[in-house]
Amino acid sequence: MKVTRALRWSLPFWVFTVACKQPTPPAEVRAPGEPIHGGQVTVAISQDLTSFNEYTGFSESTELAILDLLFPTLLTEQPDYQQRPPSFAPNLAVSWGFSEDNRVLTFQLRPNASWSDGTPVTAEDVAFTFRVQKSPLLPWPGQEIKDFIQRVEVVSPTVVRFYFSRSYPYQLMDANDGHIVPSHRWGKIPLQAWAHTDFSQHLVTAGPFRVASHVPQQTLTLARDPAYWDRPKPFLDRVVFRVIPDPAQQVAQLLAGQVDVVLMVPPREATNVRGNPKLELVEVPSRVWGYIGWNNRRPPLSDRRVRRALTLAINRQAIVDTVYWGFARPARGPIPSTMWAANRNLPLLPYDPGQAAKLLDTAGVTDADGDGVREWEGRKLTIDLLYPAVNPMRAQAALMIQADLRKVGIHLQPTPMEFTAMMARQEAGNFDAVLSAWEEATKVDLTSLWMTPSSTTGSNNFIGYSNPEVDHLIVQAREESDLDKAKVFWDRAQELIVEDQPVTFLYEAVQLVGIAQRIKGADINPASVFFNLQEWYVLP
Repeated sequence: MKVTRALRWSLPFWVFTVACKQPTPPAEVRAPGEPIHGGQVTVAISQDLTSFNEYTGFSESTELAILDLLFPTLLTEQPDYQQRPPSFAPNLAVSWGFSEDNRVLTFQLRPNASWSDGTPVTAEDVAFTFRVQKSPLLPWPGQEIKDFIQRVEVVSPTVVRFYFSRSYPYQLMDANDGHIVPSHRWGKIPLQAWAHTDFSQHLVTAGPFRVASHVPQQTLTLARDPAYWDRPKPFLDRVVFRVIPDPAQQVAQLLAGQVDVVLMVPPREATNVRGNPKLELVEVPSRVWGYIGWNNRRPPLSDRRVRRALTLAINRQAIVDTVYWGFARPARGPIPSTMWAANRNLPLLPYDPGQAAKLLDTAGVTDADGDGVREWEGRKLTIDLLYPAVNPMRAQAALMIQADLRKVGIHLQPTPMEFTAMMARQEAGNFDAVLSAWEEATKVDLTSLWMTPSSTTGSNNFIGYSNPEVDHLIVQAREESDLDKAKVFWDRAQELIVEDQPVTFLYEAVQLVGIAQRIKGADINPASVFFNLQEWYVLP
């Protein structure tokens, strides 16, 4: 967004009193649409940050969006991934270029970038971050993103060079992935200790905002960084993230003017937000898809016939219509239809309880005693379905799923849990099924979710899905330099995953963002609600 400077002039006038006349201070006049400096925006979030360091474990999408405001990336990814892989704009790096053989990528960094303690941000920080990202001592699930980067060379304080083992379409994206962290501070902490380190005690940042205060589980307040390189931005003085776990309470505070932004308005509340003249409801095509993750290691869920039967037994269209009020559509597979690499020929599995019952019988999950509940190896089969206790939409969906599966003789027990406890159960593999959602990365790479989990690298494949043919296709696609040829491998991998049904693909969501009308300049798009937060300003 192009920003012009505010026009200032003073109008001489006098106020007469009995004693004397006094000139008023010069009046500031703002051209229509001209940004205003100052003010505060309050954003409702469902949970607090787990860490200020994304490399110490799993970070969900809102947490990463907040870290975007504190730590730089080399480039800024643009929201144009629908028809092709996304393009990039300068951020910490002002320019970049490839060698003739496309295996060396050189970045020129901003000479005026600095950390919040005044230390310059340099190429050494970039190289240090790469060593962190590649370290087997850390559980960062994005490690495979860096597989084809052999090393990072510091050429000078403002020049850094990436060396690749091969040329392929995602080189720029892979080099850019992950926030740059401060080598001069965090490099003093042994990597073995990172998982147990409170990085709020070692916090230096280099984004448009700094951390002003943090009250765990209550508020995170960011203040404008006066040393940010893109002055006069940001325009806001402060951004306050208020932890409000209950989505209904988030909307209630939005309607009451106590918060300014709700990132995910529940669909049932859309009419209330849209009807408030002080608010705007923004519909954003998202990369989020909801699913039931079956524990593929645990019989009989390890049998793909059983998993397929469970999917056929669930009326997913009814969930879309009832729970999501039509602000969603049934999902077909692992890549959302909003993305360029989605396989457009994937079948939409129907709601077919009759076929589901036949598949369960074939798989040996039968109702031997005729009491309406199926058994497995002589015992009543009960499936516990975990979901976050604070999410009423998941609770409603879980009850609908329970009712659907009851019709085919499956006893499913909805089990609400505190979020971190649920995540611990997932990571330990101690679950039958999980009702959750996933935000697909803009880079098409099915490795983290769908490749057979490795004990030596991070993975999000907590369900334990494994198909050697899918593994092979993922490797072929990742190594293919021609994007059209890689798409053939991606399409076939998607077909196999849908055949295996390691998860039940429930829905693709539309993100509903509630935002106060007094906030101007916001470009809310599929990349992020906070895509250009440094350009937001508020009207008095």
